[in-house]
Amino acid sequence: MGNNVKLTVKDNIAVVTLTNPDNFNPLNKATGKELLETIEAIRDDGNIRCLVITGSGKAFSAGGDIKQFKASIESGTSAQVMDDLTRDLYKIALYLRLYPKPVIAAVNGWAVGAGMNLALSCDLIIASENAKFSQSFSKLALIPGFAGSIILSRQLPWQQAAQMAFFGDTYTAEEMRQLGFINEIVPPEKLDAVSMEWAQKLASGPTLTYARTKELFFDALSTPLEQHLENERQMQIKSAETEDYKIGVFALNEKKEPKFVGK
Repeated sequence: MGNNVKLTVKDNIAVVTLTNPDNFNPLNKATGKELLETIEAIRDDGNIRCLVITGSGKAFSAGGDIKQFKASIESGTSAQVMDDLTRDLYKIALYLRLYPKPVIAAVNGWAVGAGMNLALSCDLIIASENAKFSQSFSKLALIPGFAGSIILSRQLPWQQAAQMAFFGDTYTAEEMRQLGFINEIVPPEKLDAVSMEWAQKLASGPTLTYARTKELFFDALSTPLEQHLENERQMQIKSAETEDYKIGVFALNEKKEPKFVGK
């Protein structure tokens, strides 16, 4: 880790915090590299059963670094800089969708451009009442990056997606919840506590089941229905062979709470 990302681990939960609050936690090349390396490093750690991503200060992430964009135009390297910048960022967008652990975005403040789509790439979003969201790319004559074009078009009607992408307006947490993007809105002072409550519940759950569910969700984006149903059926057969399946069945029969192990 460097100066832009902090990792803390407690009670089987990893919390990754963007730590450049003076610049509103921009997703520049350095931060993208650190974030990717951090989540890669803990991916297969069996002791970590849930991941929370959040920001420090007033922003979750303000997205691209405008000062770096300006410098790249002045030096005539804008295309090369964008190419370098997006390589790790796009790996993160894909990585989170296939991450074998549940991922919560705890959105503490501004989530703009790539910062908004970082949050939308997570499985669940808990937002502070102060959170604000914007697909600000069009303000720079850019398309919705960091998987924005697929996220918006898959999760919204065409007209809603077009409005959000074309105008780049700011949306409140409540407006985002009404559009179906946010799971829970909480007062700012309760964001950490509620996020950890959710994370603890997930960490004590059947995490292998979560990973397989995410895999099926992902495959459903591009797989024909007939093939997807067979994929789902085969995954259910595999799930019936897991230790967590035995634990869940026996616990339910005995009217007890299951204590899943993620295997």
